[in-house]
Amino acid sequence: MNENSADAALATEIRHNFRCQHRNNQARIRELHRYATAGFARVFDRVPVLLHCNDPSEPGYVDDPATPRGVKLVERQLWLPRDRRRPAGDWCASQRRPVVESLFLIGSSGSIGHNAASDLDYWVCHENGAMTPREFELFQRKLQALTDWARTEEGTEAHFYTVDLDDPVRGRLIRLDTVETEGEVAPLLLLEELYRTFLFVAGRPPIWQGLPLTVDEDRYRELSRVWASGPDAEYVDLGFPAPPPPQQMLAAALWLARKSEADPFKGCLKIVALLDQVESDFTRPLLCNQLKEAVHNAAPEGLPVDPYLLAIDRVTEYGNLRLTPEQLKLLRFSVVLKVLGVGRPAPSASLDIRKKTLLEAWAHSWGWPPDRLKHLAAYHVWPAGERLGLSRDILDMLSGLYIRTAQYLLKHYPGQIDPQDDELAPLAARLLTRRKGLDATVETLPAPPLPSTSLSRLLVLRRKPGGGPGWNLHALDGQGRLDSGNLIYHAQRMTRVAAWIVHNQISGARAVLENEAGDDAYRVSSLDLERLLKILREVFPPFSLHREDADTMWLAGGHGRIVVALNVEEPADQAELVTADLILRTGWGEMRHYCVRVDELSQEADKYLKIARVVWKESAEAQPENLVFHSSDTPAMRAAANNLRGALAALRRGRGEDGKRRRLDV
Repeated sequence: MNENSADAALATEIRHNFRCQHRNNQARIRELHRYATAGFARVFDRVPVLLHCNDPSEPGYVDDPATPRGVKLVERQLWLPRDRRRPAGDWCASQRRPVVESLFLIGSSGSIGHNAASDLDYWVCHENGAMTPREFELFQRKLQALTDWARTEEGTEAHFYTVDLDDPVRGRLIRLDTVETEGEVAPLLLLEELYRTFLFVAGRPPIWQGLPLTVDEDRYRELSRVWASGPDAEYVDLGFPAPPPPQQMLAAALWLARKSEADPFKGCLKIVALLDQVESDFTRPLLCNQLKEAVHNAAPEGLPVDPYLLAIDRVTEYGNLRLTPEQLKLLRFSVVLKVLGVGRPAPSASLDIRKKTLLEAWAHSWGWPPDRLKHLAAYHVWPAGERLGLSRDILDMLSGLYIRTAQYLLKHYPGQIDPQDDELAPLAARLLTRRKGLDATVETLPAPPLPSTSLSRLLVLRRKPGGGPGWNLHALDGQGRLDSGNLIYHAQRMTRVAAWIVHNQISGARAVLENEAGDDAYRVSSLDLERLLKILREVFPPFSLHREDADTMWLAGGHGRIVVALNVEEPADQAELVTADLILRTGWGEMRHYCVRVDELSQEADKYLKIARVVWKESAEAQPENLVFHSSDTPAMRAAANNLRGALAALRRGRGEDGKRRRLDV
């Protein structure tokens, strides 16, 4: 760095700002150690050294001398183990230029959002062209070895994302069918989140941290060339955080609304923060700038400026003014459950004192009754049905807030967004199809509220009490009785319940049927259920979007094979065809269920044609050989299966063989 080319006063201010940032970073690291499990803390402490060396006696070793290693400036920044303070041997980083320019931990670590379920998500930054393709492959092997070590030896999830330093500067986009976070569809949003949440671990800190808030984008570029360019620079250029353009905000809102089944509580906080920015016409200060100002002005000692708390204050302030009472209630629930940590095994009595005090202050300011916070703190023992209900309410809220965001952007920025963009249209189609209440779509089980691994080993399917059709699925622990507390799903047809189990990949549980005495009209055997589940699992294996047929996967309707269950809830001696339950899966992974009743038709041919028309309408590519049948093994049902294939073949001949289908109308 050539300080002579920079204004002396500015240089002094930058140095002061970095001292403030360093103090805050160290305070957050102390918070990380306070909240962290023992395994989490050990991984955090050791990762910089393990990246710096490639030692055969240490985790992450790759047996190839060409393996890249080394973290820039790490010897100045860490108290290394005694035998690593002066590295020696072929594995030490001092033998070659360090490959890692900067190492950051991004996310909730060291904040009130840090809990026992938190992961370590590292950004491992390198210069463009620093590694050959072979070296990059070796480096990825090293990172994967560290991930495996953290999981198997320390019981901690650690993920390493290699980042070419050119990417955040240039704001490169990634295709929506490969992205893992909403930040990747909106790179400026990802950059803002990085600057707001990251912990600096080792290497070169970003120059943005030390620059005054008054520095605009042009001035930033000028100063970064002085302070963050060249092999010996102390700082790194990650780009200038600016408000994302409307199209990126639309993409991020859509991503959050559609992909937050995995964590609806976090998705709720993120989409409200995004809506706050949009409805302010992008005039609200970026949270990362708000955090930087607070850090630069913080007292030398005390608690760190907490990025998670800063974001919560922002979204709850917006919610008080702009959300409906029901939405505000769900937002507050999401805040509390994220701070508690979804899936935390420990009860609230062991909650960190700082978090406990904060939660109690929020509950008081929100006017909550005394037992509400206690009830949320006992979330891990809620009945499964209650957890599912809350998650569905929040997912519905996410869909509504996406539509509100899209409508605002369409009205106020009509020339700057394109909701029909080739990348956005498929996700919008999937979201809006569900939003319109397509009754045939089999529901998706929200992962954290009720992960399949938390279900008991015994699932009991029972007809709805009181007579008539309808089935209740219970998850029993031990010899518990069937009641509303262990009810996890309800559907009108047994076939739909089986489809729900398979769609949500609930494995390892034994499903049984319990029939009420004298209920012969709706009697189904456990053997029938087992056979149906086996067929569904074979026809519909776990789904992945990462496929080669991306150009056709968004075509409307079902793809591939269709399971047809005949007379599944009819008495065993029923010879005539009465019902056909159809299960199919769309190209984007939704499972759908249709029940076709044909008992009102007197002619057998009319029955087969009615069912075939539904198959044709919902999956025009279906070939007769794609129909997979589940029925009783009787001559009548075998004949019905053959006749249905024939009816579908005749329908295809009459409608044309090209099977042309239109894309979803978004």
